[in-house]
Amino acid sequence: MRYDARVASGSRSGRRDAQSTARGGKKPRVVARVGSTDRAGGRPSVAGGTSVAGRPSKGARTAVLPGGGAAAAPSPVPRAGDDRLSDRGEIARGGQGVVRKVFDKRLERYVALKVMDANLAGDPDARGRFLDEARITGQLDHPNIVPIYDLGGDTPGRPEFMMKLVEGETLGARLKKLKSRPDVDLARLLEIFLKVCDAVAFAHSRGVIHRDLKPSNIMIGEFGQVYVMDWGCAVVGPAPRERAPAEARPRRTIVDPPGTVIGTFAYMAPEQALGKTAEIDQRTDVFGLGAVLYQLLTGIPPNPGPSDTDAQEQARAGLPRPPNEVALGRTPPLGLSQIAMRALARDPADRYPTATALRDEIERFLHRGAFFTSRPFPAGTLIVREGELADEAYVITSGRCEAFREERGRRISLRTLGPGDVFGEAVMFAREPRNASIVAVDDVSAIVMTREVLERELGIDSWMGTFMRALTARYRDLEARHTLTRRVTDNARIATAITSHISRAGSWVRPGVLATSWSRLWAALGEECAIDEDAALSIVERTTSLMVDRDADQITLELLSMA
Repeated sequence: MRYDARVASGSRSGRRDAQSTARGGKKPRVVARVGSTDRAGGRPSVAGGTSVAGRPSKGARTAVLPGGGAAAAPSPVPRAGDDRLSDRGEIARGGQGVVRKVFDKRLERYVALKVMDANLAGDPDARGRFLDEARITGQLDHPNIVPIYDLGGDTPGRPEFMMKLVEGETLGARLKKLKSRPDVDLARLLEIFLKVCDAVAFAHSRGVIHRDLKPSNIMIGEFGQVYVMDWGCAVVGPAPRERAPAEARPRRTIVDPPGTVIGTFAYMAPEQALGKTAEIDQRTDVFGLGAVLYQLLTGIPPNPGPSDTDAQEQARAGLPRPPNEVALGRTPPLGLSQIAMRALARDPADRYPTATALRDEIERFLHRGAFFTSRPFPAGTLIVREGELADEAYVITSGRCEAFREERGRRISLRTLGPGDVFGEAVMFAREPRNASIVAVDDVSAIVMTREVLERELGIDSWMGTFMRALTARYRDLEARHTLTRRVTDNARIATAITSHISRAGSWVRPGVLATSWSRLWAALGEECAIDEDAALSIVERTTSLMVDRDADQITLELLSMA
């Protein structure tokens, strides 16, 4: 499979040679070092296994094998071949070769072509790894794994494979854009993360372990597509659910010898950084997924050493700091931070056993509303006050609260709220003052939902928002009618009690008019009326048959004429 190279490039590889000291004092050889960065002035078309021509890649993948030797030189521009594929320029370049955008004249579409470096093509080990990457990726037929279209080689025997051209950006590039507003798009980032978990879980079902999961190896298409890229580090292990015939099962032709370290130290699991190849399994990728989640929460990888040596030591130690200690300008949700830290556990036995289990935990987190910030309220705290404008709603997760109103100077208890109960949401939709106060009876913990989050998650400005506001308005109208009816009924009850008391205990002061002491009447009826004295006097003033003279301590009742 050859192509017409019409666009040449003199850019040098961004690959840097590096060496690290293996355990036991031997000096291992760095045989591959590749990363992924965005092309200047545009978006990358593929990610993983390469770095953009002319620019070094930070956080590059490192492969360390026992033994010594020098790294190979960068690949030259691939030479011209037949006319099926027409070159449209270099996309990226890395330690194994170059990725170019080409036009397939037979199918009349753009694709990406990865061509191996000519200086590596004669190395059986490097050649085998290149071919393994193509074959393994091609056998992972999943919506979130980049598809491979063809595999071949030109006359000198340089392998090359053709794959889908993904127009978009890496997750790493997306995170850089969000640094100024880290919390705003966390929910959307989690949707991307769930798709990555799906891809990794599928690969595991076929026995394939990625070993280099990181934001720069995750592509986001222009229309929301998510692809896990760069399976060049993949290792194949047992696949209990594998049903494909032996000839169609993923396999590796190159087996890593014990002590091999391959991957990216910033996101690497301890067993991987220590070269314990026999201990690498799907939980190693669970660590990689946890590392991606950690960066979503904090903006940095779990092993953020200033140098590769520091990052490697951090990876070997396997003790990343909790997200809330390193996240600057953001407040990671506690529950999500706990999920990330379990996935990053040093002992694989303490991690989630599978990528599916991690994915399910994220979904449970989202479905129970734990994405929102949780806030503690000590017993006795007035959480919301009646009459205030509402900008937050609450879901109680522990403890009890009391809802009450102030009516006529008295506190009227409405109900007791417990775990799972919600308050404050209706007035946020109606944009009206709160109609009750809420006080913490016990020490309370509650999830806090701001108006901004509700507008984003529920689409308050959409048809759904109109629907919710209409329902809220009806609820508020019914509540107002109920309150008015209750107050009218209470006023009538109190006026009747006062009239009855004067009829029994009053004295005739003139024909048709009875009078009694107001202070004695109130002493007898105050507790029964369940309102304060001023509120009772207000009811008296609005009752035409009653009249009170506070100075004379007298209340009179004018009876209807019997004539």
